[in-house]
Amino acid sequence: MNRLSKLLVSAVACLSFMIFTNHQSVHAADTYYKVGKIHSTTPTSWRGNWYSYVNGKFCLTQVNKYSVTQKYDGKKHTLFKSSWKGYRKLAFAKINGTNRYTFNALAKKAYQSDKGWRVSHRTVESQRVNVLRDYSGGTSYVDLFRSPVYKSYSK
Repeated sequence: MNRLSKLLVSAVACLSFMIFTNHQSVHAADTYYKVGKIHSTTPTSWRGNWYSYVNGKFCLTQVNKYSVTQKYDGKKHTLFKSSWKGYRKLAFAKINGTNRYTFNALAKKAYQSDKGWRVSHRTVESQRVNVLRDYSGGTSYVDLFRSPVYKSYSK
């Protein structure tokens, strides 16, 4: 009886250890960014049209519930979509240790990542306006506005 109980306890311990070690979240060590909880939709405060002025032309970024698209120079490009697979799948999450968020939390390499976004504010002509800040240039950023602008706001 003593031998049977030892065998049973060791089997339960072994099974629990296997379950515990095999249960890893998607964003543990196999993605480029260490992120928090991944969402398949964008936050409602980020949704809508965001405008920027790039190289003398308007760039319209549309953030929808399930996708992010850009229109520039007469061409429309879908950047991320929740029904896609891989690093272009819309996977919205906060990047740990920063104040930035990413639309593609499933990216595994640096060239696949979007480098981060965040909603911030900027003072333009003595008015405080909300902007969507795109950090795709690394340490520099481009501000996107809710209404069309005729000047480039980037750093």
